Amino acid sequence: MKVDVSLRNFHAKDQAEKNDGFFINQFGNAEYAEEFHESGGDNHETSNVFHEILQQLKKDEKQKKKIPDYFVHSAGTGGTISSVGRYTKRYNIPTRILLSDSEFSLFHDYVISNKFTNESGTKIWKAPGVAGIGYGYNVKPIIYGETTSLTRNVVDESMKMPDIASAAAMHVLRERGIGGGASTGLNFLVSLHKAYQLKDKKRPGRLTIVTIICDPGEFYESTYFNSTWIDKMFSEQGGMKGLDCWKNVSLDIGKIFTYNCKTFQIFPIG
Repeated sequence: MKVDVSLRNFHAKDQAEKNDGFFINQFGNAEYAEEFHESGGDNHETSNVFHEILQQLKKDEKQKKKIPDYFVHSAGTGGTISSVGRYTKRYNIPTRILLSDSEFSLFHDYVISNKFTNESGTKIWKAPGVAGIGYGYNVKPIIYGETTSLTRNVVDESMKMPDIASAAAMHVLRERGIGGGASTGLNFLVSLHKAYQLKDKKRPGRLTIVTIICDPGEFYESTYFNSTWIDKMFSEQGGMKGLDCWKNVSLDIGKIFTYNCKTFQIFPIG
């Protein structure tokens, strides 16, 4: 059965009920699949990604700071970033949890202001978004435990980025030998800009930000890495010319909010 993406969960649940099946609902139940307890120092007894990150930093002799200042991640189901947030809160780890969100997603407003819990965001959402993450195409509002597993009270900060900027970041990362997908580009931009915001702030040790390469860039050869697709899906932002403009923004120092890409529709998102 092929249905509109905005109705996929509705039809999945409906078909399960009609055919004696079981609707897993990964969006509402992801929190149960993500562990948030430590394993007593053993490397192989936990499914929590932040525990694994701490173990890797602990073993890395070149890494002087063993606890990151920030963990940056986007939300699809919301399970991963929520499990990391619950882990840091449970064990009083000072790492701040920063949600990276796409341009027209509702998660940013949900986390910051508890918005869109009683209304749909389909009128706000615009394609293509950032593949695999964000919220807006679902016809239902954001309902914890039903349409999302994103836990608001364990996320400390949130930041949005223009979708075309995330696409451009994918290209920049590939040129530097990192083959990540669209959400990896988004995570990279948010990490970079947070570092820029904190560049003059005094702190003990080197600023350390951890993020995740979510999926391989090879999945997006026909989309985000395809110039024809970019020209079509990001026509309002200048297509490939707009993307190239974003690539040329001062990514090395994170000053992406203060740059004007000539006549292209580039704007800051708070």
